[in-house]
Amino acid sequence: MKNISYNSMSGTKDVQACAELYCHVFIGDDFTNKDFQISLENLHKHSIYEGFKGVKAVNENEDIIGFAYGYTSKPGQFYREKLIEHLLEIKHLWLNDCFEFVELAVHPGHTREGIGTKLQNHLLEGLPHHTAVLTVSVTNQPAFHLYRKRGWETLQYNAPLISKDDLQMILGLKLS
Repeated sequence: MKNISYNSMSGTKDVQACAELYCHVFIGDDFTNKDFQISLENLHKHSIYEGFKGVKAVNENEDIIGFAYGYTSKPGQFYREKLIEHLLEIKHLWLNDCFEFVELAVHPGHTREGIGTKLQNHLLEGLPHHTAVLTVSVTNQPAFHLYRKRGWETLQYNAPLISKDDLQMILGLKLS
């Protein structure tokens, strides 16, 4: 495997590189400037949330080839409110002291090299929270298997968090 280092995300340059990588991974190489700006705005917004933690994978050329981030889940946050709608009976178990694992992306040229697993481990390492939650599209089986290997459990399947056209699995992990 190539020489890859894992470090904390920091600064505008990292946020811009991660926003661009997000677009390549989740939209494709034909993403627009508007797609990039939306990704950049979301990353900036999330980076100031309480408990924000971001990690990056960097190759020998100092290019970011993967990243993962999340933050402390707090009442009033958009996605947390969506999660509550779908976890009504168990929300107190999963959302009271929770880290929302928001994003994990690995450059398409570097998949299946263990980068996603290492990013996940670095992101979750040392968190003060009792639980973590994330969502993954029901059609994204590689991501689902990545998380299941780490011990994430399915809290709900086929959850229409944002859209009925993109159903999600809600996964949870007990951290302590």
